[in-house]
Amino acid sequence: MHTSEYLTRLAEENLQQIVDRFSQDELIPSSTSSGGGIDPLWARFKRAAINQISGGDATLSRYEIWANTVRDNIVAALERMGKRDSRGAKKLLIRAANSLSAFAEFQAHFDLNALEKHTVPFATRGEE
Repeated sequence: MHTSEYLTRLAEENLQQIVDRFSQDELIPSSTSSGGGIDPLWARFKRAAINQISGGDATLSRYEIWANTVRDNIVAALERMGKRDSRGAKKLLIRAANSLSAFAEFQAHFDLNALEKHTVPFATRGEE
């Protein structure tokens, strides 16, 4: 099934159910079983991005696997916080945040409007 067909079939109420389920102040496990674990975070991101570049059919499923890996880095960070391992937790949270930033940066290359605005390097955006 192509992406456009799937999105057409995804009813607005299903989207709202997903948003309602996950917009909580507690950790809600995903019902998807794709991917997971804390590694290989960057290899999974790269596979999804390369698939997107080539117009591959597996783009969304590869991003799903990568997203579950990002989530699992955050869950592992929360577990380390519970064990008072703040250094290990911080490392995992930084990995997750950087991976999300890389995703946003990469997607900007596919959005012409964002690309035109995307002229200030990330590190200096707050200094404008």
